[in-house]
Amino acid sequence: MEAKIESLTLKTAKAAMLALADLDAQGFTYSVTSTRRTALEQSAYFAQGREPLIEVNKKRKAAGFPPIGSRDNSYTITNCDGYSILSNHQSGRALDVVPREGTRPVWPKKSDPRWLVIAEAFEKQGFTWGGRWARFPDYPHYELA
Repeated sequence: MEAKIESLTLKTAKAAMLALADLDAQGFTYSVTSTRRTALEQSAYFAQGREPLIEVNKKRKAAGFPPIGSRDNSYTITNCDGYSILSNHQSGRALDVVPREGTRPVWPKKSDPRWLVIAEAFEKQGFTWGGRWARFPDYPHYELA
């Protein structure tokens, strides 16, 4: 899985760089955790929380991801299966950004105000924030249509 801004479409990469520069100027620490994904990677994410752990970890291994435990397989993280329903990550029009604590990326609770700091920087650049989606909120997710 890519986490490089350069793997995004040119328009998305330019807008993302401006949003990240805004966060840098605020002294906000963040990590870009995902940019472009293959169908295999997307499918592995889709399986999480939907399939038995052994099957999820087979898909994760095929995608080059480390295995997860039963706790991480107790929730879903995407509604796009990578084949019949494509993610904007696959076309290079989406990225995931999370707060960082020290050198570690973190996924805090939905009520954590750091999500709004990131969202404001990205929304200023025309991104749609997944945290505003009513049906399936995705707090780390930013995309350009």
